[in-house]
Amino acid sequence: MKITDLTPIFNQDEAPNCDVYHQFLYAVNAAARTCGLTRQGIVNRMNQALKVDDVVINETLLNKYLAPGTEKYLPAHQLPALLWAIKSIEPLNVLLEPLLFKAVDQRSQLLEKHAELQMEIEKFSEQQREIQKTLLPSSSNQ
Repeated sequence: MKITDLTPIFNQDEAPNCDVYHQFLYAVNAAARTCGLTRQGIVNRMNQALKVDDVVINETLLNKYLAPGTEKYLPAHQLPALLWAIKSIEPLNVLLEPLLFKAVDQRSQLLEKHAELQMEIEKFSEQQREIQKTLLPSSSNQ
């Protein structure tokens, strides 16, 4: 798809390449290494996020989910718990990339909105200064 093509990705006749399984695993494992937790710590956070009394995820099962050659895949409904446990949404961005979307956290959205409002304030302030110049007699006309 060309960048200049404005037709939404979902209406394209040609399917995007959604074979991102290995990239997803790489992103999860990279985030897991840098989150500051052991595998058991990640498992504990996942179980905490899943709000269950019984252990749903154990370290062995997590290792199977994150192994490239596995036939045991992470259930989709457990993905939010995994992302919270590894403190990253980057693996989700890997999944969304073929659809030309990106996950953005609320803080990022607020920062973006703040920047937009700041630019509007500056634009209106400039307009106000121009109006003041027009309305106030200049010192050279006195």
